[in-house]
Amino acid sequence: MSASSDSSFEATNTRFLQWLHDHSATISSKIAFKNYSNEGAGRGVVALEDIEEGELLFAIPRSILLSQYTSDLSKIESVRAELNSLKGWNPLILSMLYESQREDSKWKPYFEILPKSFSTPIFWSDEDLRELEGTSAHPDIFSPTIHTLSLFHTCGSLIMAYSFEDEPYLPSSPSEPDSDSDSDIPNVVITMVPLADMLNHRTGHNNARLFYEPEQLEMRATKAIATGTQVYNTYGDRPNSDLLRRYGFVDEVNDHDSVEISGELVVEVSCGEEEAKEQKVGIGLGVVEGGYESSYFVFDTTGDTPPALIVTALPTLPLCSGILLVKVLAMSATEFGASQRSATLPKSDMTPAVRDMLLEILQRRMATYRISVEDDVAILAALPASDPATLNRRNAVMVRLGEKRVLNRAVVKLRAWEPEPKRRKEKRQAWSGNAGKEGREKGGEGKKRKVV
Repeated sequence: MSASSDSSFEATNTRFLQWLHDHSATISSKIAFKNYSNEGAGRGVVALEDIEEGELLFAIPRSILLSQYTSDLSKIESVRAELNSLKGWNPLILSMLYESQREDSKWKPYFEILPKSFSTPIFWSDEDLRELEGTSAHPDIFSPTIHTLSLFHTCGSLIMAYSFEDEPYLPSSPSEPDSDSDSDIPNVVITMVPLADMLNHRTGHNNARLFYEPEQLEMRATKAIATGTQVYNTYGDRPNSDLLRRYGFVDEVNDHDSVEISGELVVEVSCGEEEAKEQKVGIGLGVVEGGYESSYFVFDTTGDTPPALIVTALPTLPLCSGILLVKVLAMSATEFGASQRSATLPKSDMTPAVRDMLLEILQRRMATYRISVEDDVAILAALPASDPATLNRRNAVMVRLGEKRVLNRAVVKLRAWEPEPKRRKEKRQAWSGNAGKEGREKGGEGKKRKVV
């Protein structure tokens, strides 16, 4: 980083921290901003002194959280009703579009410190995206020349990577404790929390957590943090595919990697006979919005066949596991008819036939990747770890490798599986008086004589 870049970095930090202090935020003297761009993480927070577990790192008053309810956009009468009618991220995206381009915005120093570019796949070139194959307004207010599609994508990416879900805190009025207006307030408000969103994530290294209090949000240490250690806030137990999609980075080692198997692929491999196909899918997958094409089974790093996923359509039947689904789909028309008449499903235990079908499903899923594990390992070794020009490709390779390793582990487990040897039934000995007496004395079962 050049001297001018260092100066700009510090100047932006200073304006932002002054803004926080001006709005009554509390910030521990034991933390500071640090540039982690050489580690591919951008701006982060570092401990200047040892921090004890439970110690307050910073507290942000709710008055400077940015949401559809705090933005000045909600004060414009002509758009208020429409803004409040929008769902999901849309109200916050519009609020950020509006506030980010106003010179007199309350959040101007905050927008200055937020990133302007992202490494998430939505901004990738077509060439880079190919590396991921196989993996998962009012004209008076908004100007098309200022509030562009690119800015819309930027605001959306900021929300995806930096926003928090907050419980709306609205002090009740003593005169109207049961106001009907509360019914229109969502249970969760998507909001931007200045400073809290500056903390980076690293799987298995989180040492801080955000606590929601009535008047402010508090970031506290969840364990002791030594001097010089980066302060991490967990983004959740996410696979690299999700980290890349939402935040634009991956972890070198991620124990939460997973791979999705589409319901469509499961049906294609398992359902040999077209007769009663839809009925079998309905029983196997239950009532799924959008059909079985929209359902997925998730394999994780254990390599185990997924447990129960979706409630079956029949309330008297148990949850359907991946094994059970394959068994239902593989039934012949005769077997399926008998199962329907008796309102029972086959046992959800593994069989050689089911194992073979599961192996074929996994092998077909593996075939959706362009290249082999060995080739990916060689590519990763040849790519420099800190070169921005190859960062997207490197991240894509790591996502692919993580998923392929999950699939390989599942394949190894299935191939190693062997059916348990059948137990031979022991013949019952004929009951005799002495044997029965012994059995009764030891608490065993014996025939009772009927007294006439």
